[in-house]
Formats: sequence, structure tokens, C-alpha cells
Amino acid sequence: MIETTNGRTLKTTRTSLRILELVLEHDGLTLAELDAIVDKPKSSLHGHLATLLECRYLVRDGQTYVASFKLAELGDRARPVELETVATDTVERIAEDTGEEANFTVFEHGRLLLLHGSSNQAVDQEGDAPFRTEYYLHNTAAGKAILAELPRERVDRILDEWGMPREIEATITDRERLYDQLGEIADEGYAIIDEEFAPGLVAVGAPVHADGEIVGGLSIGGPKYRINMTRLHGELAAELLDAVDEMETALDA
Repeated sequence: MIETTNGRTLKTTRTSLRILELVLEHDGLTLAELDAIVDKPKSSLHGHLATLLECRYLVRDGQTYVASFKLAELGDRARPVELETVATDTVERIAEDTGEEANFTVFEHGRLLLLHGSSNQAVDQEGDAPFRTEYYLHNTAAGKAILAELPRERVDRILDEWGMPREIEATITDRERLYDQLGEIADEGYAIIDEEFAPGLVAVGAPVHADGEIVGGLSIGGPKYRINMTRLHGELAAELLDAVDEMETALDA
């Protein structure tokens, strides 16, 4: 997957895209609300909003700018249909077989983007991760497993771009310590996280390939009080690796 480009980039385009991301993140923003978030002249922000409105990426609801249906349509077109079908079937089966949460995330630009997730368990207050659609690699099971397969130079580029923010007490923020773990993960073929992403959450993850390239990561996890390390390294890791083999066979067919 593409990470970066070496070509010239435009600050104006970056600003427009950032505004679009903020509108999506906040489920709509007024000009005044956007002005309080983005350090740009209000006239400049208004120009970006007007352009996004004219190009039909935003619509207005009174004074509030919200994402348009056109944007949703573009998102649907961008979804990899074959990968989504295979991932959805696999994730749903794993969740049913294990009784735990399963997720497939796409690996793109040094981040993981949620394609499909499922859980057959009732909501747990302890051990539940906050719902997100985008993840770092350094503190997620699928992310670490992917990093373990990449050349060190590419890992360095990803960490240089996105950093290693501490999202919870146990999050690893030291590169050398992470590199030590990546060596062990490469030998195992899967990665484990132990409360590195959210309190009480443990998970096992592995990369998924298509035509020899990493396309994403599959993971199984849940609350630590229900999943001990023996089960994580044993039953769940075996279930995960079998599922990865099945996915890769289907994607390469």
C-alpha cells in the first residue's frame, strides 16, 4: 500500500481536507465552531467551506456544514469489494466460533482502517475499547504483526510520520523496545497486545496478504478477565492463523 509521495504538496488542499475531516469527526460544524479549532483566518475558512459546498462534498443545514451524500457515495466506491466480502465472512465466522470480538483492518498509509468488526458478546464495560475506525500500528495486535513483516526502513518511516503516542499506561513508546518485540513477533507469526490499546483489552493479530502484498490485519480479542494468555497464545492464535490462511487462499483464487 502507498505510504508517502515525494512530489510537491499543496497547503490549501491539505487545509480543505482537514476541514472535511473535522466536519465528519464532529458530525457537522458551523463556521464559528471551525474557527475555534483551526488556526486560519475566518475568511480563509469560509473560502474552503464555500469550495467544498460548491463541489458538493458538504451541504448546509442552517448554519451548520455537514458531509454530503456524494461523499458517502465516493467512500462506497473506494471500498475493496472482494476484500470486504472475504473479510466480512471471515470476521463473522470467527466471532461466532470464539464468542469474542474479531476485526479486519485495511493497511494503508501507515495506519489501520476498520473494514469490518463483529462481536457476539454482550457489551462489557470493563475491557471495551472506544469505538474507532482508524488505528496506530505500534499498539494494536494486527498493527504490530504487520510492522514485524516490514523492512526496518519502512517501519522507521511509519513511526517518523505517525509517532508512537501513549494511548494508555502500557502503550510502548520506545522504538528499541518495540523493535525487540517485532523480532519475537516475526518468529511467532502473530502479535499479542496486553492492555496496550485500551484498559482490560487483550488481542491477537496477524497480517493478511493478497498477491504477496500485505493488505490488512485480522485480529481476535476481548476483555482480559475472560481471555487469559494461555487461551490467547493457544486456541485464539490457532483460530486466527487458520482464518488468515483461508482469507489469503480466497483472495488469491
